Amino acid sequence: MAIAVALVGALGMLNLLLSIGVVRRLRQHTELLGDRVSADGDVAASAVSVGTRIGAVRARSTLGADLVFEEDAEPLLVAVLSPDCSPCRERLPLVLEHVDRNPQARVLAVVIEEGGLEAEMVGLLEPVVPVVVEPWGGALPRLFEVEGTPSFVTVTHGVVTATSVFAPRTGGAALGSVTG
Repeated sequence: MAIAVALVGALGMLNLLLSIGVVRRLRQHTELLGDRVSADGDVAASAVSVGTRIGAVRARSTLGADLVFEEDAEPLLVAVLSPDCSPCRERLPLVLEHVDRNPQARVLAVVIEEGGLEAEMVGLLEPVVPVVVEPWGGALPRLFEVEGTPSFVTVTHGVVTATSVFAPRTGGAALGSVTG
């Protein structure tokens, strides 16, 4: 009986120590994520900071057109999406709806190259917005310091004015700055 009590006590102590370790790790994780949350509570998948000067955005579309979005032009919403990302597929209709409701809005879709999986997403976007397909290490994902998808970045006069994983949405930071 004494051995059983000692064993239960030892297991309880081990459980307590493991729980303390988990809580400590969760606090570290929370601090790391806290650095990635914007003022409106949105988590950014792009590490580029609001206020960063990007300059003109240049790329070649999937249709072969040279795209140049000058600094002095209207705001540009850059949507970085990946075909194997379920949140990207969920937000794709919002991007299309945003363009449909705001035909004057300037939007550039950057689809991450995923071994041919991107064809369907590109096919849905091409009739509506210019599309660029690039690998993770491509020029545009590097320019916007994309760390995950979906990632939405708004550039106004060559400066990043908003980043989000939830835009475009009515009243959202990136959407509001693009149409406002």
